[in-house]
Amino acid sequence: MDLVSEKRKIALYSVLLNLFLSVLKIFAGFLSGSASLTADGIHSVADLAASLSVYVGIVISNMKLKEFPYGLYKVENVISLVSAFAIFFAGYEIARDVLLEDEAIRVKSLPIAVGAILITIISTFLFSRFERKKGEELNSPSLIADSEHVKTDMLSSIVVLVGVLGNYFGYPQIEKVAVLIIVLFIFHSGYEILVEALKVLLDASVDKETLDRIRKIILSYPIISSVKSITGRSSGSYKFIEVEVGISTDSLEKAHSIVHEIEAEIKRDVPFIEKIIIHFEPEEKLSSIYAIPVEGKNLCGKFGECSELLILKREGKEFKVLGRIKNPAKGLKTGRCIELVEALADKGVDCVAVNTLPLGKGVIFALSHYGIGMKLIPETDLEKFLDLLKKEPECEPPLAVWNRYACDITSGGVESESGRADRER
Repeated sequence: MDLVSEKRKIALYSVLLNLFLSVLKIFAGFLSGSASLTADGIHSVADLAASLSVYVGIVISNMKLKEFPYGLYKVENVISLVSAFAIFFAGYEIARDVLLEDEAIRVKSLPIAVGAILITIISTFLFSRFERKKGEELNSPSLIADSEHVKTDMLSSIVVLVGVLGNYFGYPQIEKVAVLIIVLFIFHSGYEILVEALKVLLDASVDKETLDRIRKIILSYPIISSVKSITGRSSGSYKFIEVEVGISTDSLEKAHSIVHEIEAEIKRDVPFIEKIIIHFEPEEKLSSIYAIPVEGKNLCGKFGECSELLILKREGKEFKVLGRIKNPAKGLKTGRCIELVEALADKGVDCVAVNTLPLGKGVIFALSHYGIGMKLIPETDLEKFLDLLKKEPECEPPLAVWNRYACDITSGGVESESGRADRER
């Protein structure tokens, strides 16, 4: 609501400024006998009407109606479009009144005319810069368009000043050359506003920089395997984004949780996102990477304290040894397990195969967060462990494994297959 109030307040300032300038120039033109100054005052009346339309547009665009579930945000862009044509018309007026006028300007009182013109130039210059800056901060196309319109009033006042002084000193052609240059600037400003308004009204894509920024945020989550498509459109000050991603988890609950987290971060870090919808689908992987904590030639039962991890690649039912990696968290005093999980996520590990569960449940949550599955095989011999893994390679969500074996852990651990066989013999 503060955003809307700020826009409305600045638009009201523009209305008051144009009202003041209209009265000033018409009155000064009447006193000084300057027809061009009086005409410029009439032009300011047109500016007054345009600024009123901007104010009304901002009020209407933020109204919530049942018939318009996506809001009336585009009213701002419609107002921008109208302002663009008003700028074109202003340029035409200036060109017609000065370039095609043969009669020299005659003034009765030069100080009154010049004083009014200087007040107009200074006030419109300062206000157009202020309104432009605020329009960019508030991402308001109608305020930006109005700032350009206010600038045309400043330019037309410069033309009037050049015309008055040129004719006063006997050089009427100076006025015509200056007008030609300024009219080109006016039409250029109008063209830029027209193009931007049409882009939004025709649902052109959001700028590439914004889309790349959103893509970067999404891919910062290791569980997101790919961004398949990302599109967006603007509506007034706001943006509507739609994304399709591949996600490395079969857990619907986990996928929903991560997607909502990503949406919240994007809305927090990227300004003026009205709505973002992320569609996700599990990524069908043709291969999986397994990590097994080891100590030399033996299995290691202490997850975060193991020296190395044996890395395997599974394709179908076949396993291939990729090698070993050092445990980057081994030398840490605290947080070893969490650090190791993050390192495994960075290396694209899909499953951690262990013979005993970690003592802390924090590791389980960390594995779940990064979408890494778990396979628990209660076997102490490495070769037998690998044989059992090849027979039943499917991983499970870490929390499901923990919940299933929590009682065994508290009562003294899960008995290995070889240990059970020895006991039975």
